[in-house]
Amino acid sequence: MTIDGWEVSSDGTFSAHFTLRGDRDESFTEVVEFGPALGGRTPDDRLLRLLALTCSPSYYKAAAPPAIEIAFPTTGFERHYLSELIAGGLGEFAYRNGLPAALTPVISGAEADVAVGPADGWDPEAAPLVPVGGGKDSVVTIEALKRHGFHPMLFSVNEFDPIDRCIAISGLDSVRVRRRIDRRLIEANARGAHNGHVPVTAINSVIGLVVADANGLGPVVLSNERSSNVGNVTWEGRDVNHQWSKSISYETLLRDTLAAYGFDPDRYFSLLRPLSESEIADRFRSSPQYFRDFISCNRPFAIDAGRRGATWCGHCPKCLFVYGLMAPRLGRAEVSAIFGHDLYAETDNRPGFEDIVGLGVHKPFECVGEYYEAAQSLLDVLDDDAWSGVPLVEEFRSRRDELEKVAAGADDGGSAVDYVPDRYRGALAAT
Repeated sequence: MTIDGWEVSSDGTFSAHFTLRGDRDESFTEVVEFGPALGGRTPDDRLLRLLALTCSPSYYKAAAPPAIEIAFPTTGFERHYLSELIAGGLGEFAYRNGLPAALTPVISGAEADVAVGPADGWDPEAAPLVPVGGGKDSVVTIEALKRHGFHPMLFSVNEFDPIDRCIAISGLDSVRVRRRIDRRLIEANARGAHNGHVPVTAINSVIGLVVADANGLGPVVLSNERSSNVGNVTWEGRDVNHQWSKSISYETLLRDTLAAYGFDPDRYFSLLRPLSESEIADRFRSSPQYFRDFISCNRPFAIDAGRRGATWCGHCPKCLFVYGLMAPRLGRAEVSAIFGHDLYAETDNRPGFEDIVGLGVHKPFECVGEYYEAAQSLLDVLDDDAWSGVPLVEEFRSRRDELEKVAAGADDGGSAVDYVPDRYRGALAAT
């Protein structure tokens, strides 16, 4: 595959070009419509280079060729970034498709010298840019920052109802960009090209950095928790993590790359990194204004608008995990009202809940927390008389000993590292 290059038009449209080489070359263009989000300013060339590289795995995976050629000059640290992005961000894709070699393509291209300029003139005290995902995590970040006196600018990629509702409830200003995957890639997938999970959070993170820099904003503040550091399975000697681009591994990689460009690495960090999913859930219950509008299920976020659902599906791992986590914190009546029905009353959900609480095959390939968190939440439900007689609650009651063993296995989420600056750390203490 060749990463051919990129350009930005006068109306703020970024286009990155890729070609899969073979008997018949196939060319693709990914588009990010920044439009008004740039405020009429020209984006920093270094961040655009990084964005072009970060978008490339979506197209590389269609054929997973043994080599990637970069048609424009790059530095060693940029090629290292791309190598690590593929190795970590496409781990699940490679695992599901049985393609271990897809994680180690040879990356080549002309060498460039990126001159590091004077000290970064960025203002760390300017208003932060906070990506909004429509779920509980970004809500916790937003409300924590507001309570601590920050006035964040909210940010989203594409238009989704749960995101827009959460932004409206926050009462804060927001900015949106539109990202379009080349339809030819979707058509290639329909013809049998390789397909699978890609590091979307990495792409959105770099887009956020472009927007924040163009508008003179402070850091891009993510809402990725400690639990996302923990992978799903070990395969071919690798830790395969569905949430790799939300993990401390990617956060470190991107910060190191920013520093190599001459940027202050504190332009990017996750406020919630020190917290587990359980601790985030504890904080979220103090924001009831969002209860009927947040959604963590993937269904309302489908790329194809015709396949989007309006609310929680009630069966996917994300639905089951969030339901299980919030059940003891909000009570049966409230959590059932949020989801539209009691998910513990549906016996078809038994295998899904088993996977969530550590009694199944492995941690689901979804953005869910750790076994011990879900197991402890289920134990709390078992001790609440309000749930007595609910079919799955009664079934799990007979497995209490197993659940207690899982709940006793709490750890630090695989890493105690975080990059939260001191002036932001107080926002967590204030929640």
